[in-house]
Amino acid sequence: MTLKKRIAAAALAGCLSMTSAVVVPVVANAATTRLNSNTAVMSVYPEVFMVNGAPCEVFNNALLKLLKKDDIDTVTFSDLYSITNLNLSGLGLEGVPRAVEFMHNLKTLNLSKNKLHTATTDEIDAFLKTKAGEDYGTSAMGMINDLDLSDCISLNTVDISNNYLTSVPSWYVALNISTKKISNNLINADDQRSIKLLTDTYYFMVGDPLNENEFKDKVLSSLRLSDGTTLPKFMFDPSLPTYNVPADVSDPAVNTNVEVEVKLTPYITNGIVSKPSTSIVTGTVKLISSSSSNAHTTASFKVYLLDGSDPSTLKIRLESLVGECAALVKADYTTSSWTAFEAALKTAQALLSYSSADTDMLQTALDNLAARKAELVNGVSSTTKKTLTDLLAIAKNFKEADYTAESWIPFAKAVEMLTNAANNVDASVIEANAAIKAYQEAQAGLKPTNLVDPGKATKADFESIYGENKTLSYKGVTRDNYSYIWYFNGLDVKTPADMNLSIAYESSNEEAIRFEVGSTSDYHIISFAEKGIFPGAATVRLDVSKTYRNGTYRLYKWNTAAKAGEFVQEVSVVDGVTEFTVSSGGDYYISSVLQNFQMISSSFNIDNANLTIVSRFKQKYTIADFRNAIDNGHAVEVLNADGSAVAETQYIATGMTARAANSDVYYTLVVPGDVDGDGNVTALDAVCILKAIIGEISLDTYAKKLAADLNGDKWVRADDAVCILKYVIGID
Repeated sequence: MTLKKRIAAAALAGCLSMTSAVVVPVVANAATTRLNSNTAVMSVYPEVFMVNGAPCEVFNNALLKLLKKDDIDTVTFSDLYSITNLNLSGLGLEGVPRAVEFMHNLKTLNLSKNKLHTATTDEIDAFLKTKAGEDYGTSAMGMINDLDLSDCISLNTVDISNNYLTSVPSWYVALNISTKKISNNLINADDQRSIKLLTDTYYFMVGDPLNENEFKDKVLSSLRLSDGTTLPKFMFDPSLPTYNVPADVSDPAVNTNVEVEVKLTPYITNGIVSKPSTSIVTGTVKLISSSSSNAHTTASFKVYLLDGSDPSTLKIRLESLVGECAALVKADYTTSSWTAFEAALKTAQALLSYSSADTDMLQTALDNLAARKAELVNGVSSTTKKTLTDLLAIAKNFKEADYTAESWIPFAKAVEMLTNAANNVDASVIEANAAIKAYQEAQAGLKPTNLVDPGKATKADFESIYGENKTLSYKGVTRDNYSYIWYFNGLDVKTPADMNLSIAYESSNEEAIRFEVGSTSDYHIISFAEKGIFPGAATVRLDVSKTYRNGTYRLYKWNTAAKAGEFVQEVSVVDGVTEFTVSSGGDYYISSVLQNFQMISSSFNIDNANLTIVSRFKQKYTIADFRNAIDNGHAVEVLNADGSAVAETQYIATGMTARAANSDVYYTLVVPGDVDGDGNVTALDAVCILKAIIGEISLDTYAKKLAADLNGDKWVRADDAVCILKYVIGID
């Protein structure tokens, strides 16, 4: 840990007096600042929010979301100290910003599924030559191998699996914690990925051209990871050369983190294979950032250098390939890929034993077998199959009713994946491993339910309070552990009867509701087990903190026949709890979005097709009057033609727009006679019509034309102007 960080850590831990602030030197060329728990970290250590010398936006955004802040400049030491769980999985991080080191109360740190790798000496040296390197040293690199979590004394879980580490970081080894995960990296240990070559055998004849640098790059072009994925470009970019670098390009971009070793020089003269090899030439490909003993970062390939004038050459190549293929095990591959491969292998074996096989036959067999070998798909081994069946047996012990619906959904999907992988004879090892991993994560994520089913209120219960100012109450808890209470007052009871009081937060209509609300919108489902009319109006108090904390929202009832939501009432949510009164069951949902809204009014002519609202000629309406004349007018937003806000006392004018809150549909207001859109019908509007008739101006919107057509004949003529003038001088 740096001296600056130790001073900061001591101050934050209370070892130094916070009343007399500590003066800490800031980065080069910056002023000093006083450090306390409310000091902005960026003002002291901007480098701790960087990776490779630049601000790490994905990390910063995740941090701001966790802290509920808008600007990284406002994050203080106290903010970092307050973080206990940090999930950075799947963000594509190539390094870990060192702000994590200040999270002293951190309990869990998830860095899995990123692009973290062990930085090489060359990478560090190159970085230090940059301006960022000069200013901050290597702190701004965010190297995973340089992370220091020694001050995170509460840490108990660290996950750095599914990255590209080629060695185990020393800090990870030193951690004395209960849970450490490092699988699916590239280190020399079990449960790791490794590099492989899609093409691992090459043949050359005497007389064939062979440029060693070109050949090495060709070998690298088939470099992959064992799970079939490509390496990240900072480790190996197949579009860049490694050895065959153009001579006419100054300072070319090349791969530096891979190395190919193969001794072909003794067999090449002036770029031509000059003699055959007496044995197979073996080469290796390895990642530079790892030790030579790391089997997971080394892949081998073979080169055959044959005498092209020897008629037995083709047969030698086929015999070599058949020997490789015969060593493969059927159980390791999918059924469909093995079937095609096995047929090609048997054909090749038969031709090798057929003394009259000619060159064309041998060549065809060689090409076919090589192609089928390349198409083999790793299947599920017997060990993996046993794991699948064992997990399915374990899964049967879990009962849906015992767990929250939210946690059961991914568990059920994972069990389905297990079942498919176990029953599909053609399942690949990738599919099986994905199913196993999904199941393990889903099982770990299962949350027990504290479901409390209030059962039913009986007819006798309602009869006991019928007609009296007495109240019955019933409590329940949903599967997802949210509480609710029913209240029935005897004065509201109409028809005493038995009633099911169960409430759920999920429904078979959820997909339809989600589609109506919009996949990006929020909604909260309330599904009453009782579907019909209640014995009387009921007040329901619900915990809806799963979706909402505070605010005013809208309650809808789902109409199954119409397949649409029907607006019921507005509801308020305070501290995650809402309360409303309903008289019938079924599915309801709360949403912040105004659904299925259409402008409805008996005072205005509303054209939903052309999205216009036309007032009456010779009548003036304020915005307040307009709202009162529109159904649900309080939920309507009215704007001037330029989009600016309007006052409630302002008169409506042609060109203004009205829309339901949260809706993208705007209605244009039209005041007959108000052609110029000032909200008043004057002689100037008549002049506008006359100018339009002679072509001096244009009525360039549908609203203006509608406002000018006073007699409703679909034409704008002089008689429309006359109507306005008569009205203005009081004749009509």
